[in-house]
Amino acid sequence: MDIHTEKLAYCGTYFKAKGLKLVLAESMTAGFLGLLFSLEKYSGDYFLGSIVCYHDDMKKQILNIDDQILHNYGGVSAEVTNAMIKGLERKYSPDIAIAVTGFASECKETSDVAPVGTVYVDIFFENMGLSKKCQYNGSPQEIIQKTAHEIIEDLYEMIH
Repeated sequence: MDIHTEKLAYCGTYFKAKGLKLVLAESMTAGFLGLLFSLEKYSGDYFLGSIVCYHDDMKKQILNIDDQILHNYGGVSAEVTNAMIKGLERKYSPDIAIAVTGFASECKETSDVAPVGTVYVDIFFENMGLSKKCQYNGSPQEIIQKTAHEIIEDLYEMIH
């Protein structure tokens, strides 16, 4: 697995030392990020949990994403990923919130504009925000791992 465990551990140590709380909203990664954070040494001190909202119905029910946003932009979009972050902030008031949507495999929503490997990530960290669109190649497993790797890199860079 191509995950920077040293950088993840650094982030965990930092979050613990600062008394920060982390919560995730995962669509494409379906709990993989939560698994990675839960394996980190200090996770019990900062990791609140992960909401897996793979299907749009879960995004609506759990995070109160508006039907119009989903209808207008689709479940995999910058707009929905940002709405997921806002849903986490409303429900949990975390210090760190991460939301991710994307296409790890072919489905009816993939297109030339949003092909397999298209990923949207939003990170809210101590009143700073990061929103990005990434494009990865590979198998579904590789795309999910690359996404997790990128998120850990981003968190590490935000700390520095």
